[in-house]
Amino acid sequence: MSLVNPTLTTRAKATASWFLYCGLLHIHFEGYFVKHRRTLSSRTDFVGELWKEYSLSDSRYLLNGKGEGEFVLGIEALTVIFLGPLCLLTFLAIVLDSPKRHPARLLACCCHLYGVMLYFVTAAVGGNKHCRPEFLYFWVYYVGCNLPWLVVPAVLGWRSFKAITEAVETQEQGVGVRKLKLR
Repeated sequence: MSLVNPTLTTRAKATASWFLYCGLLHIHFEGYFVKHRRTLSSRTDFVGELWKEYSLSDSRYLLNGKGEGEFVLGIEALTVIFLGPLCLLTFLAIVLDSPKRHPARLLACCCHLYGVMLYFVTAAVGGNKHCRPEFLYFWVYYVGCNLPWLVVPAVLGWRSFKAITEAVETQEQGVGVRKLKLR
């Protein structure tokens, strides 16, 4: 990152790294699930074993897209197709210091928040019946592995919202734009 843009702050590098990590994770790890969902329970490679271990915390991942597994298949497919590339584009926008970095960040953060909240709510509405109650599986895997996608996007999204708001206010003040009052 520093080779492309030596003026990046530590915070900008950390933020860019978050979006690079998310983009690669969404495309490759979650893409693996979407591609191999029908044979996931019999897979023996490293990523397959990781998915089987995670599915101990949420058995919807082993339902092959049937019944309540349709939701996780749908949300993971959207994540692979839309959110993964959006995160990579956001990474590039941050590294290149593009003025589009804040709108891209805000969009990606809203998508992350919406997706993870839907993930938790759909399970909770059904009484978390697909979640194992043991500490490791529920709190460490199910909650802990998903919590970063609530906390980090909330913080980064709020910072981008503030940056966009400040930029619009500065632009409006600079060109003397009158604010319209809605009636």
